[in-house]
Amino acid sequence: MNPIYLQALSFHDIYGNSDDCIHAAADMAAELGIAGVDIEDRLLTSYEPTYLQELAHSVESRGVTFGYAGVIVPFKEPASSITDELDRARALIDAVPHLGISAIRLPGNGVVNDQTLEFTFGEVRKKFQTICDYAAEANIKVFLHNHNHGSTPSTGVQVLKMLDEIDSPALAYVLDTGQFQGSPGSSGPGSPTNVAEEQLYESIEMCAPRADIVRTKFYFANAGDEQWLDYPRIVRIVKNAQFDGPISIVYEPRGNVLSKDALPAAVKYLTTLLNQ
Repeated sequence: MNPIYLQALSFHDIYGNSDDCIHAAADMAAELGIAGVDIEDRLLTSYEPTYLQELAHSVESRGVTFGYAGVIVPFKEPASSITDELDRARALIDAVPHLGISAIRLPGNGVVNDQTLEFTFGEVRKKFQTICDYAAEANIKVFLHNHNHGSTPSTGVQVLKMLDEIDSPALAYVLDTGQFQGSPGSSGPGSPTNVAEEQLYESIEMCAPRADIVRTKFYFANAGDEQWLDYPRIVRIVKNAQFDGPISIVYEPRGNVLSKDALPAAVKYLTTLLNQ
């Protein structure tokens, strides 16, 4: 079965932006008998090698491993923020070998102010080409991450165009089931009565054959299921694409269920669907 990872940022509701999220995710991954933990740059206390190596040892001592490390992007900032983002991505690429990590995750950027979609798309493409060129020298993969919140790429068409226009052996793709246009989870608090629009599933189906990782988003966790996203349908799409790579579970609560309760239910629910 697909190896399953917990996104450590899912524990933000309890621990905030700290490496306590990483330890909590590693503990739970070990308890549930799944593969490991994905992390974000803002959860790391520092990039000092000794700290990173001790953190890696702590996680691995539980019998689990790290997956990828993500870069948090300011989606409401203009394209001029990409310069700082590139510096952060390069620093993370230099740091992750101390954690035993060989891949970073990077979303696109927001179409804000007077920027056009075409202009922003071009700036994002240049961003990925630049960071992929740097990552290739370090033998690190860069996962393009579809993400909405007014950003690009956020549709299946945009993702495939971006993947086809970046020329690098370092480029890979993480499909986020909850962050295409058409997902009610990509903006606003919402309620369990919202449902995803058809274009969300069209984008998932379009992009699933290109996915190296599938990032499964959960927003509500009543009895382990998800009210916004149709996971039986999503799992069928992923299976039809013959996807056999890692699956990352991310919890962004829109209800009252804490991550420590929601995540075990989400793992059980998703595992059941994958085994059917």
